[in-house]
Amino acid sequence: MNIEEHWAHTEERLLHEAGSLSALLEQLRGRVSPVLVGERSWNRLVERAEKLPVTMAAFPFGFELPLHELRPEADLGVSVIEGSRTAAFFQQAGGTEDADPSSAGIAWMLGELEREDSPLSRIAGGKMLLEYDIDASGDVAQPDPGVFLYPEEQVLVGDGQQSGDLNIVVDAVASATGRNPEPAGRRQIERVYRATTPEMSVRSVGAFPSRESGIRLAITGLRKAHEVEAFLERAGWPGQPSAVAEVASPLEERRAFAYMGVHFDVDANGVGPALGLSFYAREEQWLKDIRHWTPLVDGIREQRLAVPEKLSELTASSSGVTSLFGKSGPFLLARGIHHIKLVLTEDRVDQVKAYVFLLMLGIRPSVG
Repeated sequence: MNIEEHWAHTEERLLHEAGSLSALLEQLRGRVSPVLVGERSWNRLVERAEKLPVTMAAFPFGFELPLHELRPEADLGVSVIEGSRTAAFFQQAGGTEDADPSSAGIAWMLGELEREDSPLSRIAGGKMLLEYDIDASGDVAQPDPGVFLYPEEQVLVGDGQQSGDLNIVVDAVASATGRNPEPAGRRQIERVYRATTPEMSVRSVGAFPSRESGIRLAITGLRKAHEVEAFLERAGWPGQPSAVAEVASPLEERRAFAYMGVHFDVDANGVGPALGLSFYAREEQWLKDIRHWTPLVDGIREQRLAVPEKLSELTASSSGVTSLFGKSGPFLLARGIHHIKLVLTEDRVDQVKAYVFLLMLGIRPSVG
């Protein structure tokens, strides 16, 4: 069975388990530590997921966990793969005359990813990530999700030759999120791209409709602290690149990561002041074995960048594979850390976030 067949089988099975992603999250509450996601935040997560299909659990979904503050809060991230039941749900929701702009934009983008002759499909593949900001207080309306595309590996490589393809992805994200990119903004994005080297690539392009923060780029393939510093200087980041290297160097000495990525917003004024520096433990996208993450977590603890109790709980509860028995039969629930990100402004670390994802896989009964 190929991966698409696995997805389709799991989506079909999940329809018998719960009526929404919200209802499924309620069933999984015991699998998520209250030290990381407290009751108040969890209730808001569940409320936000009420209108999301349960089939989303067939693809990576999970939480952005702030490790630098005591409050146990989280935001929600979900994957949408073109051609799936989940994608069809969003296309139907955004295809009606009374659809809100956010839903219509997501539906349009999924349609483009599905078309075989679409330039966007060739460049970005078939994966979209939606990021839902969760206000645990309940005092404000929940904003529309951020929309992110993930260009295929080795497509937007840093050879300076793929500016046209990058513009196609940027224009699609801008259109889906209600932006009208200015020529100056496009030039700034191209300038950042020209600052990359052949070992680097643009691996994510996205935007948040509710934020006036430009287009967010994620550039990966950086393996040494001095490479990050040099790239940030070329890209025109307004902070202090040397301070970023000072934070990353001790982690590099620990061999705490395989590679790094940088995330920042780009608009007509250039690169924004907030910098995300992400660490990936191995070459794989995300891992179920927490041992790969121990050196990085220990290094963050040593630099006193995060709440110790949260770091301990992260390593204790955020990885592994568990067998579950649902109404439709057995499932595997995989949990793993995708990456850990430090957010810097000027010369200091302001935030530390872990991105923990879950994935459900419906097990087919053995034959014979």
